[in-house]
Amino acid sequence: MVWLTFLTAVIGLPVIVAGLLGAGDRSLQWAPRLWARLLMIGIACRAKIKGLKNLEAGATYVFAGNHTSALDIPALQSVLPKNFRWIAKKELFSIVVFGPALRAVGGIPIDRSAGRQALQSLLEASRKVEKDASVLIFPEGTRSEDGVLLPFKSGGFLLAIKSQRPVVPFFMYGARHALANDRFLLDPGPIRVICGEPISTEGYSAGDREMLARTVRKRILDLQRGLEPELVDRAEEAA
Repeated sequence: MVWLTFLTAVIGLPVIVAGLLGAGDRSLQWAPRLWARLLMIGIACRAKIKGLKNLEAGATYVFAGNHTSALDIPALQSVLPKNFRWIAKKELFSIVVFGPALRAVGGIPIDRSAGRQALQSLLEASRKVEKDASVLIFPEGTRSEDGVLLPFKSGGFLLAIKSQRPVVPFFMYGARHALANDRFLLDPGPIRVICGEPISTEGYSAGDREMLARTVRKRILDLQRGLEPELVDRAEEAA
């Protein structure tokens, strides 16, 4: 916690000042990457990524994957292509230093309790993807307590359809073992992020978002199957 607080202050405060002085979020993308990498080094949880060869250099995507731990965000931030933005629950933007810094680097707040405002957040995200940045979503909407992939909420896939950008399914392994939701003590260890092949959204309309959500969920389960087959079986039974 001390290391997290220190890094957030040292990196976040200059970012906030730069944003107030007119720096664009694209020019500040070094900050979240540096914050995440130093954080992961400091807690001895190094993340590695596989499957980047599936992605076209310079292209923008909607990344969608599983969510099991508070370490998911810094782990992903440390290894994914640096020009991407988060859709994050609005409460995070109220945290001292962290919230304003997140906004300065292009984070997109979403109020999941207000349907119209949530839709506006998704439309804003789709414009970013159309322009020059990838976006990352956790379609489960919350963290899985036991690693079993939860049913997907389809709203996040609307931004992929609106922007007509491919969805990249990913599966993260190891974060839940390093920091489970029910404990505060770390059990340091390696974290792996496995990216699958992009799923085209060409020709999809808003009414197809449930079908897209099912397709992406199946791809993520396929990625998980090689590491945690017993959890995949439970997720398929619950679907």
